Amino acid sequence: MTMKRWMLVLALALCYATALTQPPITDPLFDAPWPTWGRDMRRSHYVPDVAGPNTPAVRWFRIGGALEEPAMPSPDELWAPQHPSTGSRYTRYSFYNASNGRLTGSFGPFWGQPSTPIFLNAAIFIVDSNGNLVLPPVPWNALMLSGGQYECLLFSPSPVLGYPDVFWTVRGFPAYRTSFGAFTDGNYIYPIFADNFGNIIVLYLAWFVEVNDSFEIQDVIADYGGVIFDQIPAASLSTVSGAGNLMLLGFHNGLLLALDTTVLDYAWFTDIATLSDNGSGPEVPSDAFDRPIAITSNGQTAIVCASNSGRVYGVAMADGSRQWEYQAGKAIMGGPSIGPDPNNGNEDTVYIVVRHSPSQNAIHAIRASDGTLKWVRVLPNVSRCTPTIDQNGVLYIGDERGFFYAINPNNTPKWQMYLGAPIRVAPVLADVGGVATLFVAASNRYLYAIVDQSALSTGITPGGVVRTPGGVIPR
Repeated sequence: MTMKRWMLVLALALCYATALTQPPITDPLFDAPWPTWGRDMRRSHYVPDVAGPNTPAVRWFRIGGALEEPAMPSPDELWAPQHPSTGSRYTRYSFYNASNGRLTGSFGPFWGQPSTPIFLNAAIFIVDSNGNLVLPPVPWNALMLSGGQYECLLFSPSPVLGYPDVFWTVRGFPAYRTSFGAFTDGNYIYPIFADNFGNIIVLYLAWFVEVNDSFEIQDVIADYGGVIFDQIPAASLSTVSGAGNLMLLGFHNGLLLALDTTVLDYAWFTDIATLSDNGSGPEVPSDAFDRPIAITSNGQTAIVCASNSGRVYGVAMADGSRQWEYQAGKAIMGGPSIGPDPNNGNEDTVYIVVRHSPSQNAIHAIRASDGTLKWVRVLPNVSRCTPTIDQNGVLYIGDERGFFYAINPNNTPKWQMYLGAPIRVAPVLADVGGVATLFVAASNRYLYAIVDQSALSTGITPGGVVRTPGGVIPR
């Protein structure tokens, strides 16, 4: 272990020395419909408790679109990273009522490209003047976001009105090409990300409320900060993904590493050359990990893409060894996503979007257990969109011509609709007031809420959107 990592261990140990108790936090993410990019720390884009619409209709639409996936900290609130349609073109986060699309607020502006926020569980410790716990700790809310090209922000409102919020901007660390991860020891929450200089940065946060013998509040203190865990000599271009006690990061130089959060040290390293043909052979590609890392539902296999060469690897979470390799033949433009195939025992299936021709892309469905190709569907147009998957294994994906598709897990079309502009951001699927809703961003700066037609009292789709359900996607 390097001296830098020893210093991190000592710093974090001091932070939670007074918080040794039954851990109040078991999951670093909010129990929310869509608390982070990809919905979960596995980056699966799978929604296990919602079935998408059968006959699509637009419930509402608003100008503004989204530059990256919206996030949902609660079933009735949607956060969309946006460029304003008028005035200053600096980016900001707009907040919408998820049911009716009403704008409820915004946050910003920032210069640069914002990311999907990550909504986190922090903890509040109720202590006496000596720092001893007097009540069991309770969860509290925090979030991490990229404020632009050269800054990111850790925010947590004070649990007691009148005391300062945590509003900590970490400047000088470009983070706009990576999504945030997080882990917890049960007491502190630890947001983690890697920046464009290869710095792996770990932050920490917990709240302490001091009370007297009469339980009157004497002080409210946020214990937070952060350190550079290590520096890798390459930019980070992939997400921070996690399962169990391991966090995975991919880098521009083709390095993949696993961080063991229980000891705050590396568990293993591997790279594209090692994973390709077991590190031998004449055609070991020079490539980068610039697609997100997804993890299977059992937490045992990481799905890692060498995007330019079109290779997909199943990597063992335990030791970083290659379980299988799939060669798509051309560049990977979207995905990976992982969802169940109900026609085959709900086995995990990996979906990637692959360049097929200059004017078309194709979806490849791959068995997650062994890398076997299950099917290929050629889309009518080019797509750069990562699929979202509902509880029945149905895929939802958009393309560059503005078509939005629903595709069954057996490679049959369900429906398509036309939104008039490129769809590059993965759709968000959630239950909103008992109504399954897809939130879809189009590049004409519109954000659409799509539901089943039965949810609309009139049955009429507003906004000139064309519906063409059933059997219309070319095989």
